[in-house]
Amino acid sequence: MSKVKRGAVKVFIFILGVFLFAFPFTSSHGEEVYEIGAIFAVTGPAAWLGDPEKKAVELMVERLNQQGGIQGKKIKVVIYDTQGDPQIAVLKARELVTKDHVMVILGPSRTPTSAAVMKALQLDREKNRFRIPMVSCAAGRILTQPVKPWVFTTPQTNALAAEKVLEYLSSKSIKRVAVVYVSNEFGEDGYSNLKKLAPKYGIEIVGVETYGGKDRDMTAQLTKLAAKKPKAIINWSVGPTSVIVTKNFKQLGLDKKGILLVMNHGQGNLKYVELCGEAAEGVVLPSGKILVAQDLPTTDPQKKVLMNFKEMYEKAYKEPVSHFAGHAYDALMLVVTAIEKGNVKPGDGAALKKALETKTSGFVGIDGIFRYSCQDHNGLSIEDLVMLKVEKGRFTLAR
Repeated sequence: MSKVKRGAVKVFIFILGVFLFAFPFTSSHGEEVYEIGAIFAVTGPAAWLGDPEKKAVELMVERLNQQGGIQGKKIKVVIYDTQGDPQIAVLKARELVTKDHVMVILGPSRTPTSAAVMKALQLDREKNRFRIPMVSCAAGRILTQPVKPWVFTTPQTNALAAEKVLEYLSSKSIKRVAVVYVSNEFGEDGYSNLKKLAPKYGIEIVGVETYGGKDRDMTAQLTKLAAKKPKAIINWSVGPTSVIVTKNFKQLGLDKKGILLVMNHGQGNLKYVELCGEAAEGVVLPSGKILVAQDLPTTDPQKKVLMNFKEMYEKAYKEPVSHFAGHAYDALMLVVTAIEKGNVKPGDGAALKKALETKTSGFVGIDGIFRYSCQDHNGLSIEDLVMLKVEKGRFTLAR
């Protein structure tokens, strides 16, 4: 190829690159769109988290587009299934940013998958290659404490959930507890917070046991803990292991020995109750308010938003709304709010991150009233949680 032709090719490539950079976010019809990516555990052991999360995002994107989108521009959402696996989550996250060119990632569903994506894309560093925010639907402290520049979360953190549990137990004059938890980032973070906060409420942790994420029998751990004579056993896990712990607890007759079983906010789904059957009766756990929206007073500032989403979701999918659907609703709608109030252009992830920090305070969501800032990328408080009790196969406010 001659020097002239090579020079012409270089010029063409340069012009094409400038064009693609200036106008990258267009639909097949040439319209500017907001490209949003999402990765959830739609299948696999954590599907009771990711399936409702996916449904919530699809439902709200369809509704928003019917109303004209964001600032007159449609939303295009690309959703991938992580199967709850950190390696798959990283692969799909890379695909979202390098192939689909999204300006934000919603999810993942779990703390281990979220942490893996955060590290792989270097979202915990101010300077990185991609410069797009991730709004995770996981609760682990590792994601937001200390603040990670490009990572936000929507669920109440493990620290808040742990404190709500201890506050409740203290109000019931329960001072001796035991803890059993899954050996991963989520479980370890839950236990760490319980251990740190227990003295504040005059509560003694008399025994601690752990189990693996794929274990299928925890009777040995529960038997050891029961021998310590606690008044409550707190379990910190999510997915099938929490069901197994609940059934093993019942099989051992520990409820009849005056021991209360306390779960964490990872069981905020009626699927948990259905899978446990009668074994779930009497279990208490912290949760956002969506599961008891109808029981809230009309003065509650979240009630209108909660009831609207609950009715919309249940009408669309013919299934009960869950705590996890709320995580994804909040992730999407916080992004939408930031774009609208910050006048963020399609594709500008850096501007979106700044708007999430400065333009969303006071957002009334499903998980609570958010107050994101440069110093707080979770933005919730203990007041955004309630304690629930399983009674006759449904969640009720624990009194």
